[in-house]
Amino acid sequence: MTESIAKVPKISVVTVNRNMRDGLQTTIESVVGQTYPCIEFLIIDGASVDGSVELIQGFASHIAYWTSEPDVGIYDAMNKGVRAATGEWLIFMNSGDLFHDKDVVADVFAKFHSDADLVYGHSVCRYLREGVERFVPAQSPKVLPLRMNCSHQSLFTRRSLLLAQPFSLRLIAADYEFLVRMRAERRRFKLVDRIVGVHTNGGVSDVRRLRSLKERAVISIEHGLITPWRALSYMAMAIRAGLGPHVKRALPKQIATWILKRRIGG
Repeated sequence: MTESIAKVPKISVVTVNRNMRDGLQTTIESVVGQTYPCIEFLIIDGASVDGSVELIQGFASHIAYWTSEPDVGIYDAMNKGVRAATGEWLIFMNSGDLFHDKDVVADVFAKFHSDADLVYGHSVCRYLREGVERFVPAQSPKVLPLRMNCSHQSLFTRRSLLLAQPFSLRLIAADYEFLVRMRAERRRFKLVDRIVGVHTNGGVSDVRRLRSLKERAVISIEHGLITPWRALSYMAMAIRAGLGPHVKRALPKQIATWILKRRIGG
């Protein structure tokens, strides 16, 4: 190891995949193209049968660890990645996700962040059907009683925290629960003014929106974060989640796209 590499923290990038070969290739190319000198790349594949394994084998020289075996869901696979990783910091870039540009990791870790446990930035969300890209600004952890303050594609976490408190396998909002627990434990969140990740809408929490909102409300109640105003906010979000798809279909495309571009949070 060269002296320059020895001076920077190792960053583990974990990619979870199951039968998403095209998205996986996009993610692999984004990760291996980073200019940061000390990245450990891990791929946890869920026994894919679409050519994903052959793709991984083709990039084997760039991958520190990979496996292809059945799992019990995305958070089980993410937990496997945490256990296999060896970096000081860890970020999840699952199939189809990518870094905003080749210098993201190098820019974020130009400083050592000894004053932080979780370092996060902004993201871009792509809506493929509408042909829209939406800038999603990262926010203070103070918004966690209602929503995530950042996407997991823009969040670097000390791996020791993920090892100590794995994601729950019973939730689809397990990443939200993790962040709420981190705030409850007074872990140090640090926002960097940088677009970190690019992701596509349609994840589990997007597709099963009402269940995700219910879980988030319960998590907030369990941590004593619900107030009457926040309860009303959850009710409003549930109504919007239920009616939103119908309203969007009824609106002219130009108006729906305008609203989508200006939507904040969620």
